[in-house]
Amino acid sequence: MADQALRPTLTAEEATSYSLSIRPTSGGLAFCICPITRDGVSFSTFLPYSSSEAPLYKMIEELYYQDELLSLPYAATYLYYEPSQATLVPDELLISGQEALWLTPQRETEEAESVQRKTTSTLALSYRLPDETKSFVLAWDQEAYHFLRRTLLLLEPRPYFAPTLETRRAYTRRTRGYELLIQLREKHVDCFLLREGELVAFNTYAIVRSLEAREIAGEVMYYIVALWRHFSLSPDTDHIHVSYPCEGAEQVTSLLKASAECLHELLKDHITSVQVEPYQTLTHQ
Repeated sequence: MADQALRPTLTAEEATSYSLSIRPTSGGLAFCICPITRDGVSFSTFLPYSSSEAPLYKMIEELYYQDELLSLPYAATYLYYEPSQATLVPDELLISGQEALWLTPQRETEEAESVQRKTTSTLALSYRLPDETKSFVLAWDQEAYHFLRRTLLLLEPRPYFAPTLETRRAYTRRTRGYELLIQLREKHVDCFLLREGELVAFNTYAIVRSLEAREIAGEVMYYIVALWRHFSLSPDTDHIHVSYPCEGAEQVTSLLKASAECLHELLKDHITSVQVEPYQTLTHQ
């Protein structure tokens, strides 16, 4: 949580010189206000949800009306979302308006109606990689997206991993060999294979055992080994970069940090180059 003494008091007119970045994450909403130019001070904070049982859009709506900073007319607003599904598609195969065809259809379950009512409708979104001929097709909460689109008119949606991915793509342009980027988030892990700035492959996996750091690390290790063998990577010339979030509920971020450290312990005796570091989505524009 940011120091409230540093909390800005912006007028609607002053807000047009700032951008707003928001990230719905574990347990609440992280947001950051940054000046468009170098003048001015950035401010970031984390607002916890009052309940985890309500639909996501209801929890976001409550916070939106609770904090006046979220409702100002900013020059730009960026939504960094955690997709429930994601896939990488060559641009020549992607048809505008038909992105949902690349996602797994939502299926009716045979559970009780009370459970069915909690099923979340999703919306297909796309994100084109800069300087690439590939795009991500991703699914996110439809009601939450439409609420934010109505209330924050200049809304640009981006997957939460976009800033870290671009940083690592830039890094691999200056290095040799492949890099396997492992990005941890609550109940999921996203895996990116990079070489000389190009995204070679991508996959996302659900984490089944998500209560203990060693269990999470063991499960993620299984996916790392499978990808390492599939692409015939070298323990001497290729690299692994493990990142964990520092935005979100402390209980979740602490667990994922511990999981990343466990992964490092499992990998360090087998892979020459293994890095572990946190990622903070909202410091990027």
